[in-house]
Amino acid sequence: QVGLMLRGMGFDRNTNIYLASGKIYNSERYMAPLLDMFPLLQTKEMLASPDELSPFQNYSSRMAAIDYTVCLHSEVFVTTQGGNFPHFLLGHRRFLYGGHSRTIRPDKRKLAVIFDNPNIGWKSFKRQMLNMRSHSDSKGIELKRPNDSIYSVPCPDCMCRVNGTEDSKSSSHP
Repeated sequence: QVGLMLRGMGFDRNTNIYLASGKIYNSERYMAPLLDMFPLLQTKEMLASPDELSPFQNYSSRMAAIDYTVCLHSEVFVTTQGGNFPHFLLGHRRFLYGGHSRTIRPDKRKLAVIFDNPNIGWKSFKRQMLNMRSHSDSKGIELKRPNDSIYSVPCPDCMCRVNGTEDSKSSSHP
């Protein structure tokens, strides 16, 4: 499903993909279709030697930190799950790149309906995926709504000031 979604969004087999994940059960079987669609797919285990990974191997948080760092600095980040990892990444990328990070957050409810339709043709599927990509690929700093997480939508007023004069004004007054 992830491969079809990415292909529908316009990514082709020449796209470099980094898959951030833990151990995938029966990965040879379940990853084969995705590898066929995207042969340039890489994981930390494919990019680093066993010796390079050995200091991190028995620590899941350290292994996740490798994935986090790669995703943080990637050209495009596509999240396919919820949880803290993508929420922190969304906010960190938004803050780091001044709201101009290319991040795709597919609408999971719409995806479920689309994938559940056995009669959908490729043209319709692709149109819906491109629409979903353009909607979630919008850039700029979003204003935090009351129920939004501060981690995924950092409010500029709450972050460190960009202008040094604002910092000096606040520190000069007791």
